[in-house]
Amino acid sequence: MKPLKILMFSSLMLLLQACTSSMVSSPADHVSLGQSAEIQIPPVMFRGQIVIGPQTSSFTPCNSNQQFLLTLSPQQFQTLSQQVASPYQAIYGEIIGFLTAPSQTGYNADFRARLIAHQLNYISQDGVRGCSQPVQNTEAEGQKPNWRVRMTSPENLAVMFGKSSPQSWPVANINHTGDQRVYTAPQGKLTLSPSLCQLNHQALYGWMATFNTQKGRYRGCARLSNQDSSTAWVATYYASSTRQDNFSVTLTLKADHTAQTLYRYQNDPVPIVETGFWQALNGDQIQVVMTQHQQQYLLSQRIFTRQGDQLHAPKEQVGQQIYDISEGGLTLFRSQP
Repeated sequence: MKPLKILMFSSLMLLLQACTSSMVSSPADHVSLGQSAEIQIPPVMFRGQIVIGPQTSSFTPCNSNQQFLLTLSPQQFQTLSQQVASPYQAIYGEIIGFLTAPSQTGYNADFRARLIAHQLNYISQDGVRGCSQPVQNTEAEGQKPNWRVRMTSPENLAVMFGKSSPQSWPVANINHTGDQRVYTAPQGKLTLSPSLCQLNHQALYGWMATFNTQKGRYRGCARLSNQDSSTAWVATYYASSTRQDNFSVTLTLKADHTAQTLYRYQNDPVPIVETGFWQALNGDQIQVVMTQHQQQYLLSQRIFTRQGDQLHAPKEQVGQQIYDISEGGLTLFRSQP
């Protein structure tokens, strides 16, 4: 399997030399294959249905039919198990985490990816209604007395006490650390700390909230905005050979973080198909990992760097081996909407 794949990519790069371009010097924060042990994957927000079972837990992103194997800490597993009435009941969840490749053993190979849960953001027992709701902004609320703070924009907080009309508070400063998120306005300060918090039995929040105002100090629960910060990468990218072989490659990055690569010869109507996942590494780079080649488990990855509307990858890793892609690398062009 592996020699066939390497031969295919060597041929591909020869055919695509008219579409390739040389890489400019990378900024210091860029990463490359060969630095795998040093690559830190920034966690992002995943929204979807969670299924907790004694043997396997899974996560299905909203508006997707793809399942990820879900890896939870013992505490997270215990917490989520208490939110279901029976094993394998679907609940709605927002998880801050990142993806990694599933192992090849047993049923694991049937999953596109494994979702590593870094933190729970919000859990609801209604497994269907959650995904039908629009994307939420960062919000905190408490009871006795009732209060609510909602971030309507990076510069503004909507503050409401009891049944009074919302007040607009301008945000003077936002400070995010590993332990806290602090939103400061002239009238007060909202502090969020990662900790499980519950206002009622139907929902579980991933943040404790402390709201200090001129009127007093209030406590409650909070959830961060459930917007995936990496959605700008979602698109189809392509490269076509100008040679007579008429070979093309198409990479599709989907909103559920799954990825598909098609390799197609014009005289063959059946493309070679690879499937896997993608995730952003920083503002300019993404990791694309393929976990199945023609529906068989085969692990490969590329790191693409964005250059305008183009993606460029100089190397590919297949298994544990890293290869230089011929003719300076693979360059893909973003399809226009």
